[in-house]
Amino acid sequence: MSETDDGRYFQEIARRFLAGRGAPFFLSAKDLDLVASWARAGIPLQVVLEGIERAFENHRTWASKRDKVLSLGFCRAQVERAFDRFRERNVGGVRANAARPDKRVLIRSEIEKFLERIPPELGPLKDIYLEALKKMAGGPAAADDDLEPLDRETERLLLKIAGPADRSAVETEILAEHKRLSRDALAEAVRVKVLKRLRDAYKIPYLSPYYY
Repeated sequence: MSETDDGRYFQEIARRFLAGRGAPFFLSAKDLDLVASWARAGIPLQVVLEGIERAFENHRTWASKRDKVLSLGFCRAQVERAFDRFRERNVGGVRANAARPDKRVLIRSEIEKFLERIPPELGPLKDIYLEALKKMAGGPAAADDDLEPLDRETERLLLKIAGPADRSAVETEILAEHKRLSRDALAEAVRVKVLKRLRDAYKIPYLSPYYY
């Protein structure tokens, strides 16, 4: 996927999802990483858009008006089903049975690699990632229940590590493109962009199985 295609991939998915959701017009850091995982898996853009459309069709048919769509993860199951159908069509209707990697193995591997290279400035994260390894030893159920809160704690510490100067610089960048953001929308956009930038710069892995 070329850089141009990659940009279009993110933009079209964001546009379709946010049009269905209504607001706000920023994807969260988690949403962006989910899109990146679809790109890495080679899921074609049209297949992702098909899954998003099906997810919102089901929501409009079955959900209460009070049931709000909070994240792109809402569409994940339908995107995966659409990709399964796509692969079936491309192998003459025979489902590919290639074994999928164990998420727990992938998560543990990412944690161990991060702990080997963790820089001094990210020292406060070390205990969180060691705790994640400990919780994973308790079995799949414990890992699924307990790892997502550790992701939230990671983000809390990252925002603290980033500091006011980094947040101010990001805020300036965002306001240069979006001058009429409300205070709440601006704060959320800054939070998302700061976290995304730090995770990318330091290759900080997520802990929740949601991302794998």
